Amino acid sequence: MVESETRPRAAVIALSGYRTGGALSALDDVETYWAGLRDDQGTLPSRAQLDPRGFSRALSNCFVAEAMAPRHLRLRLTGQHMTDLMGMDMRGMPLSAMILPESRPVLEDKIEALLAGDGAGVRLTLISPRSYNRQALFAGMILLPLARENGSPTKILGALATVGTVGWTPRRFQILGETANPEPRPAQDTGEARRPALTVIQGGIVEPEPAF
Repeated sequence: MVESETRPRAAVIALSGYRTGGALSALDDVETYWAGLRDDQGTLPSRAQLDPRGFSRALSNCFVAEAMAPRHLRLRLTGQHMTDLMGMDMRGMPLSAMILPESRPVLEDKIEALLAGDGAGVRLTLISPRSYNRQALFAGMILLPLARENGSPTKILGALATVGTVGWTPRRFQILGETANPEPRPAQDTGEARRPALTVIQGGIVEPEPAF
């Protein structure tokens, strides 16, 4: 095995380049729908307000989780993409089951801040590292808080989208960092597609360039 293919280095990931119809646009679709449900005072939408028709293109990527502790979320509803990534139905499982052990404390910190925060969402950049018969799989995850209802546990609307070939399952992810959330784009975006932007994140893995 060639050392340069496995040694952790700075990973250059085209984040914005996957927006506007790209592989990670499901995250934007869900965030835009969620933001559209908030009123002028910024009140969070409730689980009962969610209409799947509002983000139908992203349904496969979506999930609904509930807080089972200040730092942990349990998956209640999951889209098909999560099943495809893990090779099993993830309903009833903790969200941390999809995260590699070394990154779980980071996820717990983000969940705690989200549940105790001001109503803002969290967007994470992830990677499922390269291993035998599996290429590195880049991903994005968004977690958006929902309003509490009748004393029930706090619920989270989330989405997980990946860039690359899934390969053998299960695929678990390392958290590379938190991505600053852009302003949600209008529902009817008639403007010119945004130009792809590159973000350098330390600690990722650089794939060898393919030979053409």
